[in-house]
Amino acid sequence: MPQERKVVTVLFADIVDSSGTTRSYDAEVLRAALARTFTRTREILIAHGATVEKFIGDAVMAVFGVPVAHEDDAERAVRAAIALRAEVSSSGEGRPRFSLRIGINTGEVVTGDVEGAEFLVTGGPVIVAARLEENAQPGEILVGPMTREITRDRIQYDTPRLIEAKGMGQVEAAAALEVLGAVLPGALPHLGPFVGRDSELRLLGEIHARVASTGRPHLVTVYGEAGIGKSRVAMEFLRRLDPNEPMARATCLPYGHAITYGPLQELIRGEAAIAATDARDTARSKIETRVAGMAGLDEQEARAIARELTTLALADESGLPGELASDERRRELALGMTRYLAARLGSAPGTIVLEDLHWAEEPFLALLEELLEHLRAPLLLLCLARPDLLERRPSWGAGRTNAIAISLEPLDTRETETLARDLLGEGAASRVEEIVERTEGNPLFVEEFVHMLLDQGSKAVVPPTLHGVIAARLDATSPSVKRLIQEASVVGRTFWLDALPSTPSTRDVDEAERRGLISQRARRGPTGTHTFVFRHGLIRDVAYGSLSKAERIQVHDHYSRWLETAAGERAQEYAEIVAYHAERAFELARELDAPAASELGRRAFAELSRTAAAASARGEFRAARELNDRALRVAETASIPMPDQAASRTLAAIVSLRLDSDTAAVNELDRAITAARALGPSTELVRLLVWRASSVTIFDDLDESQRLFEEAVALARQTGDREILAYAVWASSEPLGLTGQLQEQARLLDDALAQIRATAAPYEVACLAELCVNAIGRGDKKRARQIADEAVAAARTTGRRMDRWRATWALAASLLANEDPASLPAAEEALSLAREVGGPGALAEAALTASRARQQSGDLGGAQAVLDEIEAELDPARMTVQREAITLLETRRSEVAFARGDRAVARTSATTAVRLAPKRHVEARVEALLALASVDFAEERPKDAQRLIEEASALAAPTDYRDLQERTRRMTDELTARPKAR
Repeated sequence: MPQERKVVTVLFADIVDSSGTTRSYDAEVLRAALARTFTRTREILIAHGATVEKFIGDAVMAVFGVPVAHEDDAERAVRAAIALRAEVSSSGEGRPRFSLRIGINTGEVVTGDVEGAEFLVTGGPVIVAARLEENAQPGEILVGPMTREITRDRIQYDTPRLIEAKGMGQVEAAAALEVLGAVLPGALPHLGPFVGRDSELRLLGEIHARVASTGRPHLVTVYGEAGIGKSRVAMEFLRRLDPNEPMARATCLPYGHAITYGPLQELIRGEAAIAATDARDTARSKIETRVAGMAGLDEQEARAIARELTTLALADESGLPGELASDERRRELALGMTRYLAARLGSAPGTIVLEDLHWAEEPFLALLEELLEHLRAPLLLLCLARPDLLERRPSWGAGRTNAIAISLEPLDTRETETLARDLLGEGAASRVEEIVERTEGNPLFVEEFVHMLLDQGSKAVVPPTLHGVIAARLDATSPSVKRLIQEASVVGRTFWLDALPSTPSTRDVDEAERRGLISQRARRGPTGTHTFVFRHGLIRDVAYGSLSKAERIQVHDHYSRWLETAAGERAQEYAEIVAYHAERAFELARELDAPAASELGRRAFAELSRTAAAASARGEFRAARELNDRALRVAETASIPMPDQAASRTLAAIVSLRLDSDTAAVNELDRAITAARALGPSTELVRLLVWRASSVTIFDDLDESQRLFEEAVALARQTGDREILAYAVWASSEPLGLTGQLQEQARLLDDALAQIRATAAPYEVACLAELCVNAIGRGDKKRARQIADEAVAAARTTGRRMDRWRATWALAASLLANEDPASLPAAEEALSLAREVGGPGALAEAALTASRARQQSGDLGGAQAVLDEIEAELDPARMTVQREAITLLETRRSEVAFARGDRAVARTSATTAVRLAPKRHVEARVEALLALASVDFAEERPKDAQRLIEEASALAAPTDYRDLQERTRRMTDELTARPKAR
C-alpha cells in the first residue's frame, strides 16, 4: 500500500511471568503454552480489527486503523487489551500462568510500504505506546491521553498519572479498568430529509418578507461551529424561495494579498457569465453587456457601474486588491455595487449567501457595511460564519436596525433522533440512542456517522470523533476515489478535476458525489471545466492530513505548475496561489530531504520573488515585504546563489526603507549595496544607489548625495538599460529641488519624462508629480494644475496604487496652490491612499496637504486632528531618513496652533522644526524659520523675528522658490512697518 499519514492506535503487549513459577515447567511445555498464548493473542487482536505487525520475543505490536481506519479504533484497542488480559490470566490448573503488560497510544503515524519491505508504522505515537507498556505493571493496561480522551465515555479509567517515557519526556497515562458499553448492531440504508431548524427558517422567512415589503436590505449573520449546519440551513432556505428570485452564493477564502474582494469577484463573474478562460476584453464586454441591459439605467450611469464592476471582477495587475482596499476607493466600489444591485433587483427581492465570512478580510467587511448602509433595494444578505468572526470583529452587525444574528445551537435530542431515524430507516432504534449520544446534536456528525454505517454495513461501529468518521469513510472508498479526494484536498475547498495529477474516471467522481464527499457547482474553472467543492471543509482537512508528505510535494508542485499554465493571460490573479503551492512543495521536500528539494526551492524562490516584485510595483509594500521575506527564507534554505538573490535583496532593502525609514533600514541598504557592487554593474545596484543618495540628503550631505546620484546615472548608462537610465535621471533631480534650483530641476525632469515615455518605463506618474511640485514652487500655479491632471490620467491608466497616491497628492497640492475648494476632497483621498501605501514619507506628505486643505476650508480643528492622527501612527525616533518630513510636520503643527491662538504649542513646535531642519533644505528650513518668526513677531520680540526672517530671506533669495521669496518679503515689510518700541 502507498505511504499515508493516519491517526491510528498502537498496542504493545509483553508476556511476563507474574508468579515466578513458570521456570519449574518443562521447556517443551512452556514453549507450547507460549505458542498457544501467542496464537490466542493474534486471534483476539485480529477479531477486534487490528493488524498484528510483529512479535518481538515475548512482546507483540498491533495497530488499529491500518490498512483501513475504523471510527472506533481506539476503543477497539482498549477492548482488545481487556480481552487479552482476561484470556491470558484464565489459564487452567497445571499450566504455566502468564500476565500481560500492555501500553496503548493514539496519534498520527506514517504507514505504508518502504522499498518493498514489510508493512511498517512509524512515528512518535509508536514510541510512546512502547514506553507505556514498559511502565505498566503485570496485568495493567496503560493508555495515552488521546486514547483516554476518545474512549472516556466507553471505558472506565483509574486516575491518570505521569510517567517518564524515555526519549519522549513525561506522558500522562491512565490504567484501563473495564468496558462501560457494548458495540451495537448495524443499520438500514436509507437517507432522510432536512430536520429541525424550524424557528431559524421561520425567522429567515419573516425577514425575507420584510425585505420584500419594505424594499430595504437586511443583514442576517448565521453563527455556528464547524459542522453545525450553517450551509445546510442556507440551502434549505434558498430551496423554499421562488426559483425565479435572484439568488447568488459566494465563499470567502482563508489565504493571498490579492483576494480581499474574492467573494464579490465570484458574484460579478457569475452574474456576467464570465469564464476563467475569457480574455480580459471579453470579460469586460460581458460585464458591460450585462449592465447595459438592465432597466432604469441611462447610458452614462451604466458605463460608470460597469467600470466599477470590472475593476472588482478583473482585479489583477491593472485593478489591484491592495488599491481597492483604500477607504476612498472602497467607498467608490461599494457605491458601484450599490447602484448595480439597486438596478438588478428593482422592487423584487433577492438573496446573496456569503459562506465562511470568518475568513473575510477587514476591507471586505467594511465594504459590506457601506453597501448595507446605502443600498435602497430589497436584498437579503445571508452571511455564514464561525463564532471567531466576533472575536476578530465584535462590532459586526452591531448598532444596525437592519441586521440580525442567528446562532445555530446543536439539535435537541428529539430533532437528533428524528434525523437519525430518517437517515437510518426502520428497525434501527438501537442505533439511534447511540447516535444521539455521540453526535451531541451536530447534524454533520449525524450525517457522517450514518454515511459510514451505510457504506460499511453491520460491521461499522459508532465513531468517537468526526475525524474518525471522515477518515473511516475515506478508507471505505475504492483506492481511486480516495486518491481523488486526497489530491483534491491539496488544491483546496474548491477544485477542478483537470487540476489533479491523476485523471479520475466518471465512475470515481460519481461515487465520491454519491458518498457525500464532494458536490458539483455550476461555476467553471480556469480551463472551463466543472467546479467541485468538498461537502464540508473538515472532509478536505482530514483528507489532506492523510496524504503523506512525499505525495503532498508532488501534488502541490503539480497544481502550482498547472494553475500557472491554465490561468493564461490572467495568471496575475492567481500568482500568490501559484507561489504558495510552489513554496509548500519545497518546504515539504526540504523537510524530507527529498532529491527534488533543490529544484523545487529554485522554483519557489522564483515564484515568490516575482510575486513580491509585482506587489511592490503596485504599491502594496506590506504585501511585497511579506512575500519577499518568504522568498529570501527559501533562498537561504535552498542555497540559492547570491547573484540570483540580488533582485530580492534589493527589494528587501528598498521596501524596508519605504516602510521603516530608520537606521536599521539604512544599514540594510548599505549591506545590499556592498553585495551588489561585488557583482558588478546592474539595475539592482542603480536602484540601491538612488535610494542611498536620497537617504543621505536628510543629513545635509548634498555633495555625497549628488556623487551617488551621478554614480547611479553612470552605472545605468553602462547597463544599456534605457528604462533604468530614465529612472536614475528622474531620481537625480532631488538635490536640485532641495536647494531651490527649480529651473534646472524642471529641465532635468522634462528630459527624464521624455525618456520615461519613450521607454514606457513605469515612472511617468512619479515624474509628473515632481514636476507639479516644482511648478508650485516656481509660482506657476496654472502649469501645476495642468501637470496634476496629466498625472491623474496616467495613474488611471496604470491602475497602480502608488501611482494613484502620487497623482492624487499632486492634484491636491495644485488645487491648494490655486485656493480651489476642491483641494479638500482630493487631500482626503490622498491621505487614505497614503495609509494604504504605507511608509512615513507618504503619510507625512499626505497629512501636511490634508491639514492645509482643512485649514483653508475653515476647519482648524480638523487641521490639528490629522496631525495628531499621523503623529500617533509614526515613530519620529525611528524615522532617521525622514527628518525633513518630521520638520515639515512640526512646522505645520506650529502654524495650526498659531492660527488657533495657542502660542505655547506654536513656539515649541516651531523651535523643534528649526532645530531639525537641514541647513541646505531650502523649503523645509525657510518654512520653519518663518513659523518661529511669526510667534516672535506676535509676542513682541522684533529682534528675534528679524534675525529669523533675515536668515530665511538669505536662503530663499538665490533660489527659484517664488512663493518663499514673497513670504519673506511680506514678513520683512510687516516688521519694518511695525512702530518701534520706545
